Order: sequence, then structure tokens, then C-alpha cells
Amino acid sequence: MKKILIAFITITLVSCAVQKKAVKDPYVGVYDITIFDAPQAGDVPLRLTINKENSSYSSSFENKAGSQLAEMGIEWEVDSTSVEDGMVRIEGYVSTYEVYFELNIDGDDISGSLAGMFDVEGVRVDKP
Repeated sequence: MKKILIAFITITLVSCAVQKKAVKDPYVGVYDITIFDAPQAGDVPLRLTINKENSSYSSSFENKAGSQLAEMGIEWEVDSTSVEDGMVRIEGYVSTYEVYFELNIDGDDISGSLAGMFDVEGVRVDKP
């Protein structure tokens, strides 16, 4: 009985240690976001994907079907993605314009701005 109890406690401690190492990055995921009141485009729905490999973040944007930018064939290009002080900063281009996002992620909610001028809000739709 004593050996079974010791084995049970050992297995419990080892399994807890394994679970503790499997911490998920709070920024990684797929988000449906909307840029509000963009000039000549109105509200712009996008799908944002944030990934992490080693210590580097990467991201990509995809126009949602039916949006004005998707209909015009305008694509988003991302140059860099970084996380500092809890803020995700994404720099890139849309059409010929250089743009940057400053985004805060709180659980499954995402909010922030595009170029410091246009509000961005959204929600996580898929976790890794």
C-alpha cells in the first residue's frame, strides 16, 4: 500500500511539472479584426494571424470575403511583427502606403489602432 501511494504521488508531481512547461503564448492565434472608418474603404474586416517561432513573431493579414479591399484586389504585406510591453506592433504596407498597427490583446479580445488614427477591434477565433 505504501509503494502504491508513493508511486501515485510521484506520477502526480511529474504530470504537474509537464503541464507547467506547456505554457501557451497569449499573443499567438487567429483574430477577426475590423478597422473602423478607413478613408475610401469604410469599415475594413480582416483576418489577422500571429505566429511565434523560437523568440520571433510573425503575422499576416487576409482580406475577408466581400470587403471593399478584397473586391479591389488590394493585399496587405507585413514587414515586421514585435511584442513589447504587452503591445503587438505590426509594420507593413497596403497598396503603396506604409502602415503600422499597435494592438493590445486581452484574453480573446484585441483592440488598438492603425497608424494611430483608426480604431481597430476584434476577437480571437482560433487558438494554436
